[in-house]
Amino acid sequence: MLTLYVYAAAREGEPWASDPRTLGLGVGKVAATMTLTERMLADRPEAVVLFGVAGAYPRGPEVGEVCLVTADWLADEGVITPGGFLALEDLSLGERGPYVADMMLTDVLDARLGRGLRRVVGATVSTCSGTDRRADERMAACPGVAVETMEGAAVGAVCAAFGVPWAQLRVISNRTGNRDLAGWDLEGALSRLHEAMDWLLPPAS
Repeated sequence: MLTLYVYAAAREGEPWASDPRTLGLGVGKVAATMTLTERMLADRPEAVVLFGVAGAYPRGPEVGEVCLVTADWLADEGVITPGGFLALEDLSLGERGPYVADMMLTDVLDARLGRGLRRVVGATVSTCSGTDRRADERMAACPGVAVETMEGAAVGAVCAAFGVPWAQLRVISNRTGNRDLAGWDLEGALSRLHEAMDWLLPPAS
């Protein structure tokens, strides 16, 4: 199977920057959507694996933990009102997901890593949850979410539109909420991410 491995921030995919099996998307929903759509139109892969770091909501994975995201929401698509957040579906303006990852592909990743990784639901946002209040609002808007990123659901939406199976691997770099108390370990998370990807994407022969 010809699998395309995609990432957002340059440091996430730095060891494979020149590898034709990978694609740097750029950070955020718009960049991810545009870059991946262009690739799909030019040379559609058989599958897509998104990999990168993520923040974890309370009761989510621990900082440094490797996890698989099985479904992802466009968490902040809607309107903030004095009475609270109204999602697109509340306004009859569309749907936010969830965009469900391919379970067979997810199982393959898990088996290749040999870890029995935790499987979680993701929230994709344009503005990350740097306060406790914002984190609480996101969890209320998408019950059951455990991790937060800026691209997951966008990649899921593009893959759904093109009929391409996808999966998502994340390593937790911080907790959401108050950034001063987030327990950041970006360097450790990147190291663990690259360690996992060495198993999934060994040097081309």
